[in-house]
Amino acid sequence: MLKFTTRGTPYERGFQQGRATRALALPWMERLLADLTSRCGLQSTTRLIAQRRPHLERWRRQLKALYPEGVEECRGLAAGLGVEENAYFSLQFCYRLDGTWPQCTVLGCRDADGRALLGKSDDIYLDELGLNVLETTLPATGFRHLHFHFAATLWTVAGMNECGLAMGMTGIPGPVLEREGLCSLAALHTVLPSCADVAAALAHIGALRLNAGGFSLVLGDAAGTMALVEKTAAGTVVTRERKMPLVHTNHILDPAFARRNPAPTEPLGANGRQRYGSALRLARAAVDPAAILAHRASPGPICQRGEDGLHTDFAVLMAPEKKQIHLWAGYPDTTAMETLEVGALLA
Repeated sequence: MLKFTTRGTPYERGFQQGRATRALALPWMERLLADLTSRCGLQSTTRLIAQRRPHLERWRRQLKALYPEGVEECRGLAAGLGVEENAYFSLQFCYRLDGTWPQCTVLGCRDADGRALLGKSDDIYLDELGLNVLETTLPATGFRHLHFHFAATLWTVAGMNECGLAMGMTGIPGPVLEREGLCSLAALHTVLPSCADVAAALAHIGALRLNAGGFSLVLGDAAGTMALVEKTAAGTVVTRERKMPLVHTNHILDPAFARRNPAPTEPLGANGRQRYGSALRLARAAVDPAAILAHRASPGPICQRGEDGLHTDFAVLMAPEKKQIHLWAGYPDTTAMETLEVGALLA
């Protein structure tokens, strides 16, 4: 897994990330744009971007209205990658263009000493393996943090900040609305720089205005507090840790909230429900969370190796009270674990 450090303003950090991830991001971006071009029945990516320009500019305005720092970071990314801005924003908004959302597993539990543990696996497609990176961010303003995301994007999917706040996400279906707001993956990018603990994160997430997609987020902090959040443009549902263990995959658990949102697409919906059953059964049996992340038995393997086209690119087990992240930078059933000392890395 590529690891790098960025520092400074949003534009400066975007530029630094673009330069650091060019070798990974540009071939992926070329494949993604070629696929979108083909699906739209067009002859070139130039025509795709021209056709989608009104949508891209509208979505960019909607993002800028609530998160101007995010737009500046994207502008820096485009410059660092050496690509035209609308071509880059086609990448940033690709989930709105093609209608697919992340598929992952998250869990929250406690170790033998009662300390909080947050687990997350990240499931993507075969041609995307290796595209996740680990960025250490030292911003001009806000909390320093480590976060995992796709190369050359804002899409924070897991991480921990200098205060010990940790988070891990998975995608859930949500409505797509034409209003000012954030795509779910861009919204996640705002949490670690802004929030010191779970209480602050819950208030921050509750106030976020989404306009596309959704996420479930497991949260933990240095005091050992944990929570699980389901968030879409239709609202926010919080599950407190009294309902331990906290487990989520890709279908909305709250029945009333589920009725206000789209159903998951198949076969990924069934895949997520099977993973949920496996993870919940293992967590309730007090199985080591590292073993849960590496679980391969069917039905519902947590470590995906081609099930419904999905592959687990990495997994993390975060210990916010120790400010540690245990990382498997590949399939967690065969990859050696690496321990990241967050406090030392952010000092």
